[in-house]
Amino acid sequence: MSKILNNLPVEDLNEENDYLGIIDKGQIIKTFLESNTDEFKDIKMFSLYGEWGSGKSTLMKYLQKELKGNFNTFFFEAWEFESDSNLSLSLLEFLTTESQDSTEEAFGEIVEIAGKLFKGFSKSMRITFPGLSIDGSKIIETLEEEPEETFLQLKKKFKTEFIRWEDSITRGEKPKFNIVFIDDLDRCEPENVLNLLSALKLFFTYGEKTVFFCGVDKKAVNEAVKTKYGEVVKANEYLEKIFDISFSMPEHKNVLKLINQYFKSFKINQNKKNMSEEIAIFLKEIGYTNPRRLKKILNKYLILNNIKASLIINDNDLKGFPNPINKDGGNFFETIIVLYFILALEFEPSALDCIFNLKEKQMKYYADIKNRTDHNNLPRYTDILNRFTNNNLINKQISIFNNVNQFQDLMFTFLPIEIDVPHPHVFKDSEFGKIRVENNSLQFRFVKYLINNTWIFSNSVEFSKISLVEIKNTINRVT
Repeated sequence: MSKILNNLPVEDLNEENDYLGIIDKGQIIKTFLESNTDEFKDIKMFSLYGEWGSGKSTLMKYLQKELKGNFNTFFFEAWEFESDSNLSLSLLEFLTTESQDSTEEAFGEIVEIAGKLFKGFSKSMRITFPGLSIDGSKIIETLEEEPEETFLQLKKKFKTEFIRWEDSITRGEKPKFNIVFIDDLDRCEPENVLNLLSALKLFFTYGEKTVFFCGVDKKAVNEAVKTKYGEVVKANEYLEKIFDISFSMPEHKNVLKLINQYFKSFKINQNKKNMSEEIAIFLKEIGYTNPRRLKKILNKYLILNNIKASLIINDNDLKGFPNPINKDGGNFFETIIVLYFILALEFEPSALDCIFNLKEKQMKYYADIKNRTDHNNLPRYTDILNRFTNNNLINKQISIFNNVNQFQDLMFTFLPIEIDVPHPHVFKDSEFGKIRVENNSLQFRFVKYLINNTWIFSNSVEFSKISLVEIKNTINRVT
């Protein structure tokens, strides 16, 4: 039985469980950082770009482990501190607390100064070209004590104390440089993301021995910039101002190693194709290769199969269960349908609306065709649309698709409601397979996959006595 994989960062990364090619990327970054410490006086802000769930945390945890010995390493998980009133101050408190050998005087002094400096920081920050700027008067206005201190005086004190903190934890035989990993920014509120990144650039880079390595989802930063500045400032321009050097997560076009953890050496009965390879092709073609999402989808698939395997094998127990491929049999068509339903229910529920609302689909298609054909031909296409709807396909056993002559029924069932019908002739028997798929929605990508892989439903065997409605209900019920 395959093992359900968790969505936490992989702590003990090795060649066997490195599903995403992280070790190779990590070694490249490690070599770069260790070879360029002479540049850290001027280059201190590094980013690792990757979408949510792409493995940024795993890579940074790997780097932290690999760099120990040559660097004093810190790992700040921003989301855990978001309830604090000021993330920048939380970061500083975290660094000083984690610095076991620093003196209490260094702790107290720098935190006290930072508390004043960062107070009112969000109101004072401005993005200007060619860089970031701070309105010091805004900060001073918010201070309740020592109003005689100017913004410049606070900055000078902070710089002095930050360098003192650096010196205290790099003296003697300790590593001479510090690297601070900042993770989970994409889980924070937009305003907090901008405040922390800007504070890092404007204040935390005063030292000469400390660099910051941030995991960044560009989409999250883009939303944050839009929230604060509208369209005046572009996210890419903002990120260019913040980070000196950036790296990107490996592209996840080849997810076979991860999929192998679930399907291993299963073969597809009717043509002996490799199960894992075909699942990888399917997921790539419909645009689902994000590792975290894949784990959720495949874990639910595994739960469904495990529950089915634990039932007493008789019709009553298995009623409502599909028959995807496992070590005991099954068919690939139902495997694909189950995976598609799981990912749609989990991430894009609207993708299933087009399957279970045939009447609305019929009306939409009819309106499109009416605008594209002459009056004499309209009844012919209307009859075809009526046949699709009246067949009540979603409530019939899916074995009705086990025939290439049912290709039209299959396509009509899964096509989106919002479709720009290219030409009425696509509904004719001889032309339907030539339908143009131009929209980039999940539904269109799935239909395109079906069109390009008709082998998955023609001549399939071991169909379950189940309908599309029952498959959806079962997945909802057991996962």
